Amino acid sequence: MISMKGINYRYPKSKNNVLKDISMSFDEDKVNVIAGLNGAGKTTLFDLITGVYPKQAGEFHNIPTMDEILYQIQGAFLSLMILGKDYARLVYKISGKKFKKGSPSSFIDLGDQRENELLEKLWWREIGQMSVGERRWLYVTLLSQLDRKMYLFDEPTSAIDPSSRLKICKRLERLTKEPGKTVIMSSHHLHELEFIACKLFVMNNGRITFQGSYHEFLATYDTTNPDIAFDHCINL
Repeated sequence: MISMKGINYRYPKSKNNVLKDISMSFDEDKVNVIAGLNGAGKTTLFDLITGVYPKQAGEFHNIPTMDEILYQIQGAFLSLMILGKDYARLVYKISGKKFKKGSPSSFIDLGDQRENELLEKLWWREIGQMSVGERRWLYVTLLSQLDRKMYLFDEPTSAIDPSSRLKICKRLERLTKEPGKTVIMSSHHLHELEFIACKLFVMNNGRITFQGSYHEFLATYDTTNPDIAFDHCINL
């Protein structure tokens, strides 16, 4: 199990820690979701896990090597003129996997007919002609084809429609069914978590204020609305 204990981090020239005594353990059979406001410390934590920033204080346990980690950051630029298949070729080339010409069905099976059909449609479409939701789904879906021990997705469901958010969450959940893989994502959206097996962490001002299941989260704050529970969690 990948875990951390007592993690603290302060940016150079800053007087205050942006991460404060963070202790977490991630489940392999669930999507591990870190929720929090902008500036809560989610991306900083991801950067520490992946070694983008050097560790200052605390302990990490069982973190895979860099070549065993996939880290999808926000705002990665791709030319809007390339086709879906061109992005797939890039991903496969980076991974060393063989890319085959023609239809994606000849070498990619997503295990879901509707998703296979969506991939076929986007395969021949320019990135710039896709909706934001389709684009994000394509990125996550192709990146999830890479064989890694740890996957970190930084807000993959932000600023997209509910249908695309759910598709992405389900795609990440399928990834957790493969043994030895740990999936972590950050998010502002909580409603989709009702439909996947997940472990939820709420981060506020650099601290973990809740960790547990989605249903435990709702029960803790005596509500069926995750937005209300989140508001209580970060303001108590």
